[in-house]
Amino acid sequence: MNLNKILLSIFLIAPTIDVCRTVSTKLPAIYYGNQGWAMREIEYISSWIGKRPIVILLFTDWCNTSMNNLFNYQLNNIWNNRSIPVITWELFGCGGSSQSGIMQLVRNNTYDTYINQFGDRLKLWLAGNDGVLGSNDDRRAYLRLGMISIPKLVTCNLCLSR
Repeated sequence: MNLNKILLSIFLIAPTIDVCRTVSTKLPAIYYGNQGWAMREIEYISSWIGKRPIVILLFTDWCNTSMNNLFNYQLNNIWNNRSIPVITWELFGCGGSSQSGIMQLVRNNTYDTYINQFGDRLKLWLAGNDGVLGSNDDRRAYLRLGMISIPKLVTCNLCLSR
């Protein structure tokens, strides 16, 4: 094996050494279909395989009802299960309906109010029970953006940094 391959192997493996103990006791990720609603199913799976999921994947659309459910129930259920939510934010309306020309509507600022509300609610949820980012009760989540153009992300004021 040449030196470059050895160095590449070390480079790829070294960052995982510190997390090996944590990962060995937890299931890396799970999508189970109920997206933060039926957490007993997660308990059953966890007891069956002897590991808890580190992250739980869920999907949400651009509907006010879905946004309320996400922040009032689903994220809390997943977090209280000692897992990290991975939110896949899909560019669909209520009930998964699609709208012709949706990307153009986003670029034309039609959805700015909704995007900003979502960002504000996510920032508040991440701040934990005290509502202050940077304190000991902060939460964590991963946000996967589906079908959103990069220029729109820069201009939508969705700033979640501290």
